[in-house]
This record gives sequence, structure tokens and C-alpha cells, in this order.
Amino acid sequence: MVHAGPRSRIHNILTNGSSIPAGGAVWPTAIYWTTVQVGTPPVDFPVCIDSGSGDLDISGKGCDNCPTQSPNKAYDPSASSTAKKQFFPFSNSYQTCDLTDPTAVCTISGPTYTDAVSLAGYGPVTVKLGDIQKQTSNFDQFKEIGGVMGFTQGGSEDVFAQLVAGGKCDNIWAMCMHQGTKSNGTITIGGADPRLSNGTIHYVKDVGRGFHSVQVVSLTLGGSGGSSSPTIQVNEAAILDTGTNILLAPTKVMKALQSAMCADSSLTSCNELWSMKCVSLSDSTLLSYPDVTMNLDGVDLIMTSRDYLLKGSPLAASPDQYCLGIRDGGSAGGSGFIIGDTTMRNYYLVFDLEGKKIGWGNVNKNTCGSL
Repeated sequence: MVHAGPRSRIHNILTNGSSIPAGGAVWPTAIYWTTVQVGTPPVDFPVCIDSGSGDLDISGKGCDNCPTQSPNKAYDPSASSTAKKQFFPFSNSYQTCDLTDPTAVCTISGPTYTDAVSLAGYGPVTVKLGDIQKQTSNFDQFKEIGGVMGFTQGGSEDVFAQLVAGGKCDNIWAMCMHQGTKSNGTITIGGADPRLSNGTIHYVKDVGRGFHSVQVVSLTLGGSGGSSSPTIQVNEAAILDTGTNILLAPTKVMKALQSAMCADSSLTSCNELWSMKCVSLSDSTLLSYPDVTMNLDGVDLIMTSRDYLLKGSPLAASPDQYCLGIRDGGSAGGSGFIIGDTTMRNYYLVFDLEGKKIGWGNVNKNTCGSL
């Protein structure tokens, strides 16, 4: 992660935004992260990239349960000449943060400050941030990276919204997740970087209220549909949450998917996997499981068996076991339907907030993670 000077609107227009590296993984980090520069003089802090929240919160000096290992740093407002303490403290609670129970609640809390913040070479702007002093012990996603940067809700705590409001960049950001030669992904601020999509970016309407969401018309097993490919009618809005590592589905969708998939008696251990048991699978058995295709009214999102049958889950009894990466979402996010990183990592995902639309382009595996 390298410091860059403030960039002009001309730079933004010519380069379609500013792309910087992202770290993280589906497991064990269970979230992707990048760095922001906070304070005067500016200090680099790693923060999880979260399209499902709207605050900037950073592990503070003396925090209880916060990670201290590199690249984490403790925010110290006394070291910043632009830090100003605010009257009200904060307490934020999240779901999809406990890796053994996606609907469990995790909480961070502490005092709040305003300070100077820059991101991807844009800024600084004044942002209200949370100085995390306490973190619940079940917050698995914050055990490696102690901080979060939300991109939703557009308030004074939202770094990206403040950059847009300050005229620093356009109201578009994008992200891809793929391990390359330099990092595990790339986030673009202020535009969509054509280098990161392998072909055309296709857009659908953002139907969310409060959260960025897409309308899922149906789910098809096997990819292309037709009489030999079971199709499940859904007609539900699904939240797009980069802070959730797997796919969460409403109970009725879970039951329909299990019934359709496990009707194929050739799929070894199908009902065991859908009962949330982890099993050992040969490569040939793994590949025999069908693709799951989400139809978004003209745009198809494809998950192969390698996207929803995962190694590395904390539910597994041994490293060679596969666990189902589709879980019952309950009331998470209000809808229980959340599209997370296992789906997103096949795409360059564009949040065009100005146009109120979401873009999907096949990820360019040669550039994402290698810029």
C-alpha cells in the first residue's frame, strides 16, 4: 500500500477512477479490506470494505479484543492535529460477522471523533469516525483486520459519500476479488476501471432501500435453464454485501434449492451438506454438483460448485472437508437474502450510485489483484 498525492478531476475522467489493492479472502478473513489515511499527519489504517454498512470505525488505542498484529494500527486521536472529539459515543451491531452463526449479532463501540480522511489518493475530507474501544469476542471478521469502512447510507460517517460531496470523485465505486500477483483484489474509487472487467459490464437496477439490492427473478440449477435444468421462481430482492463472505438465502429458497439439487441421486452426500454437515469429496464428486445461476432480469450470475462448496469453514472438522457455502439467512439484513463474496468474486462489481444501478462484468483474472 503506497501513499499517493491528491488526484484531480482530470485524473478521474482520464482513468475511470483510482484503483488500489485489496487484501482478504472468503476464509479465514471472511471479508476483503483496503487502507485509508486518517489524521494529520496521515496514518494508514486497514479497514474492511463493507457495502452493507455506512460507518468508518477503526481499532483504537487500548481497545478490548481488537487485533494488534500487522497491518493493524491503533488510532490515537492525540497524535492527529485535526482530530476533534464528538459528544456522543457510538455502538454498532452487525450480522454475518460470526462465522459459525450468520444471524448472530456482533458489536463494536467507543467514542467518536471527526478527522481528516483520504482514500485512493482522493481527499482529505472531514469524516466522523468511531474509535473502537470494545469489540465482542464473537466478531470473527474483525479478528484479522480491526476496522470497517461502509459505503451505504451516505452520512457524515461514510468516507466515500464525503468524497463525493466534497467534489473529490464521481459517485461510482467498484470492486473485484481475485488473488493476483500483488494482492487478493482491487477496489476502484470514483469510477469503473475497464482493465478489471473481461468484457462488457452489464447493469441492472439497484432496487434497494437503505441497502444496495438487486431483484432475483429465479434460480436455475445447471446454468442455462430448460426442461433438464430445474428452475426455482424467487422474485425477491437480495442485498449486495461485500461484508458477507457466503450466500445467505431465505428459508423458503433454501428448502427449494435443497429439494431440487438433492433430487439428483447421483450427487454424493447432498442431503448431508444441506443439513450443514461437512464432508470429504473427491474432485470428480465436487465437479458433479451443478452450477447455481441467479437470474437478475437479464443478467445471469453463475456460481459453480467450487463457489458454494468450500474448504476452510470453521464448521469443518478437518482441512480436507467441504461445507455448504449457502446458509439460511433468517432475518439478516431484514430480508435474509444476501449475496456475498462467493458470488461476487466471479465479477467486477460496479456500484453506480449516481445512476442507481449495479454493474456486473466478468472479472479479468489477469489484472484483478495484479495492478
